[in-house]
This record gives sequence, structure tokens and C-alpha cells, in this order.
Amino acid sequence: MSLPIAGSAMRLAGPVAATPQATPVMRPLFWRLSFPIRPISLPMASTRSGSLFEDRNYPDLHWYLPQFALAADVDASFVFAANQPSQLKDGTPFNAVHLAFRLTKSMPSDVSQFAQANPTAGLREIPLESLAAVLTSPYTDAQGNQAVRSFTASGVTVQGDGSYLVVFDDSILGDVVVAVYQDLRVFGKASVKLTATFSTWSPPGAPPPPGGLNARFLSFQNVVATSAFRSAAVETPTPAPVPAAAAPTAVRMEPAIMFSPLPPPSHPYDPPPDDPPQPQLVIASLPFEQVLGAGLKYNADGYQLQYTVTTLSSPSRVILSVADLNAFNAPQSQYVELKEMGDINAKYPSISRAFIGRLSRTIVLIPQRYSILRSKSGCSAACLARVDSSPSSTSQCAFEFSFVIGPEINRIELAQFQNEVAAVAYLQGYSITFPTLLRDTPASAVQTSFASTANFSAGSDPHTFALTVTVQDDGLATPAVANANLFILRLTAQTGTDLIGSLSLKLDDGFTDPVLGTVDLNFAHTTGTDELTSDFDPTGPAFNLSNLSPLDLVIQEYALVQGANLTLSSSAFVLPSRTGKALPAPANNAGMALVAVAQLALPTPMTMASVSNYLNFQTVDVQQTRYMIAVDATGVDWKSVVSVTATITFPTLSSIAPMSFALGPVLQSGSQSVLVPLVNALSTLPGSLDILANFADTTKASVEFTLTNDFVGQPVMTLLQSQITAHLS
Repeated sequence: MSLPIAGSAMRLAGPVAATPQATPVMRPLFWRLSFPIRPISLPMASTRSGSLFEDRNYPDLHWYLPQFALAADVDASFVFAANQPSQLKDGTPFNAVHLAFRLTKSMPSDVSQFAQANPTAGLREIPLESLAAVLTSPYTDAQGNQAVRSFTASGVTVQGDGSYLVVFDDSILGDVVVAVYQDLRVFGKASVKLTATFSTWSPPGAPPPPGGLNARFLSFQNVVATSAFRSAAVETPTPAPVPAAAAPTAVRMEPAIMFSPLPPPSHPYDPPPDDPPQPQLVIASLPFEQVLGAGLKYNADGYQLQYTVTTLSSPSRVILSVADLNAFNAPQSQYVELKEMGDINAKYPSISRAFIGRLSRTIVLIPQRYSILRSKSGCSAACLARVDSSPSSTSQCAFEFSFVIGPEINRIELAQFQNEVAAVAYLQGYSITFPTLLRDTPASAVQTSFASTANFSAGSDPHTFALTVTVQDDGLATPAVANANLFILRLTAQTGTDLIGSLSLKLDDGFTDPVLGTVDLNFAHTTGTDELTSDFDPTGPAFNLSNLSPLDLVIQEYALVQGANLTLSSSAFVLPSRTGKALPAPANNAGMALVAVAQLALPTPMTMASVSNYLNFQTVDVQQTRYMIAVDATGVDWKSVVSVTATITFPTLSSIAPMSFALGPVLQSGSQSVLVPLVNALSTLPGSLDILANFADTTKASVEFTLTNDFVGQPVMTLLQSQITAHLS
């Protein structure tokens, strides 16, 4: 007895009659065998609609071609790494570049729409074979005709996240490296052409598949599928009919063998007993192509630092302009002067020039002048009188004037400039800053007629600079004391005879043109830092403007800034030391801020007796020196404590009078200088602090206690709320 073919389907074919003869006779069983061979599941070329194809076997299965795109910004795989291993005939660098970027693959929009409209339909992505990428860059030849350069990628590989890494090595060489760089950064005409093939069922005569599928297997399938092969059933004459009630059934076995490398869809296709012959089709390869325009995608933020060049004499560095590719180790700057906004100095008198940093995305402002800094501690100006033991010294003393200078920018003009920058489309995202570096050439200098030296260095705070001017004897007729007095007169002059100097600023190593800032040393021109604060009081509504410094200030003008809107008030007033004033605000004040322009309220005329308020005098000789003593009470809870008095004495130096500091919510720290022996300043200076704290709650008694501190090891004594709380009864 024959067994059914594995995987065959058994069907009932019709009745089988048994004869009632005495001698049993085995009558033949009627078989009908058929072998419908199912073709491999592939897209039908003739059914293409956009990106969609129908399957040959299953009506509810569809295939689709994927679509590609350049990876979303910022593509971390992007790199344009040029190197210059040798030179061309004319002496220019021979460039070679390693270029890489990623592609992402997704379902096309028409396929997504089909899937939404047909949620039960099966969808499969068509596998692509021999995927390749070509970078094209158009240009105009010497005859004025349009032409295209093409570069074939050395590899297109699938990454772990499903993206494709496209790499160009050893194909972009020589002078075309410059052309490709320009296309990616300036012209934006480069594009990426993707090509591949995919297999389909197509009419005879179509090109064969490229070998991605098993050729023998497909040939066998095709022969079987197109021959309409069937096994003819061997039949005997039909027996006489029998009554229906007694008629047994016969079995027709119909093997159905399906060759397909893909699993069947969710609803397997069960062919009818008599399948019509399959159409005459062959498996053929069709082309796939997609062009991706790069535009200026790789010139956007985040890609600038990925363009690098390496020469034989220098390591990898960022390409700032095409000149880095046209010359060996050519210094380049990321900065260019901002010209598009017109004459900046005419619109904003406190701003001299502005430069754009293309890589750092900054706008560097050069102020009209650099001036002495002022803060809540006073002016950053000091005069140190010291012994001059040099043989040429007449008076045996010299004076060192030290200043901290910074950009004197009108804060209202700065706010207006920021609003104008925000309105320029290509300047979106740029931040505004000031120079922080100095150049050696040309040298910074101070214009004086004294026998002195001037030294500039970077300040402790960003965008500030330290200046030290040394005044010494100028022969027997002009001792250093006389020169120092002349210097001070220039510092305090109110007739326009300021001490003027120049500051040689550095943007970066590649910017070789001199950038000079004017230094103006006069107390009539200072620049503020933290001495002014403004707190918004919604009950007013008003802005409480406070002067935290020990010096009186003139508020020359102020403005209320609300986004791009600026309301200016030109009424000037004096804000005395450590006081405040409420300035009214409108009802519509959401997001509003107050910006004030201030200068020192100087006495007229400025006498030598009042100079010490602005210029900190210090003296030192072979036995004694001036030493700074400070108390910091910013760690005190000034909501519960209303005042603190700190009195410092030095037990080992009875000749020094007690030093008293009155601190509160406005003035939370203070400093004083004291004349001490050099031996103490260089070793140890123990001090005793008597603290008296008064509370906002008047029912609480004042607290008095004593602390000790070595002011050499810790020049600033820090007072904390926990120290006060520890002495509460």
C-alpha cells in the first residue's frame, strides 16, 4: 500500500461501490493525484503602485520598497577628515579625504497610508541587493558647460541600529577635495544617489536576478510553476449506482507542495481542486534608485568641528575655511568682523566693533573703552607704596598702582543690540561675549610721561584684565612721590585729561590683524559688576533698585525691558551708598527686567583728601606692611537676624586698635586693611572676634559670643548661621 506524500492534502473524491458477489473480487480504488507546485513568494512586477507590489501567491500579502534619508541632525557619524600627505606639481597640497555619514531607512508614506486603510493586510519589505551609493557634485567646466563629478562609496554597511554607514575612502582625491568641501559648506548642490536591485516575478525576457537567490532552486520552481504539471488519474469504468444510504465514500489524494523561503501569511492560501495554470512568468531583477539632496545640511550647527585637516607638520585641526585645504598648515581664524548690521558704533556708542565666531557661534564685542571695575566692595584700584632699595633710587620708595579693568558697556545699548541680533535670521543661536585673551604684538601700553612700566595680564574674572603701573624716581629733580601725585591727579581729573592706554586683544591664533581696545583710567569712567541689584515687588508693582557698594552712584538712566520691547527713562538721580529706591513698573510686567546705567557720584572738585574713597592706599616698609582683614556673613539667615557687629582684636599685637564691622541684610561682608609687622604677615596673625547678633523677633535676646581665627591661614573670616544658633539659650 502506498503512503501519502508528506505534506499532502487528502480530499474525498467520490463514491466507491461494493459488489454483493459470493466470490469477493477486489475492485480498483479510483485515485486522482495532482501536484500543484506553489511558486516562491515574490512581488509581481506588473502590480506595482508607487512603492507597493502584490504577492504572486497570496492576495492579502503586499510588498513594498523602502525609502532612505540622510540621518537626522546631528549625525554623530559624519566626518570630513582631510589629510595632506604630499604636494601637487604646482606645490599646492595633495588632499585626500575620508568622508562618512549615515542613512536611515523607513516605510514610504503611501505604504503607511495603505497599512492604515488595510489593517489586516500583510506587509513585507522587499530585500535590496547590491546597495551602492554615489556622491555627485555639479560644476561648470572651462567652457561654461554644466558637468557633474561622481564618487562611488567604498562601502555601505548596516549598523546595529538598522541605519547604513556610507563611507568614501580613496575616491575623493586631489583638487576635487576642495570642490566637495565647497559644495557641502557653501554651494549646497551635492547629492547622494542610491542604487540597488530587487527580485520580482516578471514577464519572460526580463533580466535575470543577480544571484542573490539560489539559481537552481528558482529554475526548478519556474519549470514546475509554468508547466501546469498534473498527474492524470487512472480511472476504471464507473460502477452501477447504489442507493445513497448505502454508498460509502472514496478518497482523492492531492499532494500540494509549496516551495517558498518565506512563512505563509496569516490566512494560508488553500487552492481549489482544479487550479488554473500559472501565468508564464520568470524571476527577474529590477533596478532601485533614490537620490538624496544634501543641500547645506552638513553646514548646520554641530558639524563645523567634524571638518578636519591633517598635515605632515601639524596634527588634526578644524578646517576654518577653504584656505586650510589650499595651503599647508595655513593659519585661519573663525572670526570675521560683523558688517551686516551697519555702523555699530554709530548706533551703540559704547560698542566699538563686533566679530562673529563661526565655530563657537559667538559675537565678540569690542567696547569703546575699558575702565576701572567697581563692585559692592568699592573700586578695583589700589596704590601700594613700597621701599625701593635699588641704587638708582633717590627717594628710596616706589609706587605700584594696580587696577582691574573691564568692558564699559552701556547696559541699555547692550539690551538694544541683543534685540537687533535676535531679529537677524542667520544670527539665531549666537551668544554675545567679550574678549578674554591678550596678544603680545602689538604690546598693550599706557600713555604716560612718567618713568614707569605697565604690565597687563588676564583678570581673575572672565573678560577682565589686571593692570599694574609702577612709578619710580625720574632723576634727582623728580622723585617717585612727585610722579605718583601726578599720576593720581590724572586719575581724578575732571577736565578730560584721562590716563589713556591701549589693550591688545586676541580673538584666536589665526586672526592676525590687530584688535585694540582703549583703556581709560579715570574715576569718571568705571564699569559696574555686582553693586546694583533690582528686585521685583509685585505689590507695587515696582522694581527695588539697591546700591550695595560703599560709594554713592548716579543712575544716569534706566529702562524696563520686556522681550523686544524697551521703555526708556532718562531721569537721572543719585542713589546713595547702601540704599535703595523703588521704581514703578506697569501692570503688564510679565517677564520684565530693569536695566540701569550708573557711574560714581564724584565730588566736585575732586580733592586729594577724597581720593582714598576710590583709591585704596597701602604702604609697606622693611618692618611693616598693610594686610587685608575681611569678614563674610553671607551664610547668615538675614530673615531672622537683622544685624551683626563683629569686633576684631589681635591679642599678640596690642598696638593695633580694634577693628569693627557692622553687617546686615544689605552689607553682608566687609574688609579693612591693617598695618602689621612683616613677620606676622608671613607667619601667623591670630585674631579674636567678638560677635553681637540682633534678631528680627524682638522677643529674642541678642546673642554675644567670641570666635578665633588665624588671618594668615584664612584672611576672610566666615560667619555662619549655625554659629549664631549654637549660642542661643
